[in-house]
Amino acid sequence: MATSVVDEERVRQGSPWLWMVIAVPPLAALLTTLLAPDPSGHWSEHLGSAVLKDAQLALLVVLVWMLGRRTLGPLLLLAFALTAVGIVFEAMGDHQVAQSIWRKPGDPGFGSGYELGHDRAALGDVLVLAGGALFAVIAGVTRRVPPWLAVAAVVLAIIPPPFLWPAFGIVILLLYGLATEAGWDAGRSVHQAGHRPPAQPGLSHSGDARR
Repeated sequence: MATSVVDEERVRQGSPWLWMVIAVPPLAALLTTLLAPDPSGHWSEHLGSAVLKDAQLALLVVLVWMLGRRTLGPLLLLAFALTAVGIVFEAMGDHQVAQSIWRKPGDPGFGSGYELGHDRAALGDVLVLAGGALFAVIAGVTRRVPPWLAVAAVVLAIIPPPFLWPAFGIVILLLYGLATEAGWDAGRSVHQAGHRPPAQPGLSHSGDARR
């Protein structure tokens, strides 16, 4: 227990730096696009997009693992799993499109696996959108996060769109739990405090009698 408290304090002390991990996936995508061989084109855009989604999924898994000791619960884990599957489909589709038109300038619009890759990525977009919105709603209803933050996370599940930057809202919610003093437990403890049974009159009178 003591070790867990120390770990949480270390995370919170480094919270300003912790929020900077948000920039890792787009930076990885940008670096991939810049280092892609010539000629650049639609293929390099899909390659950079695939790397962004790979990095985003890795970031989400790490954040869920770090927050796991606070028990997300089966419903949140189910929503996260749906989102993760969607990101996998997105990344697979982007990789497939990039490979089908590898190092071809512009957008030829055809190639072995070109259409299938786009369809697979589109399916992933739908799953990510549904999973991100569901995760935010569950987190808000169960009082894991403030209502305003849950609403913001639903919006962030839509904007930025999943095909550009998936599950951005979930990342914000997970970082909130790790980097703030409130965390995910505070809202739940307040919710539970509101449902505590009232003190029994007999116990209260006996306490007064002793005084």
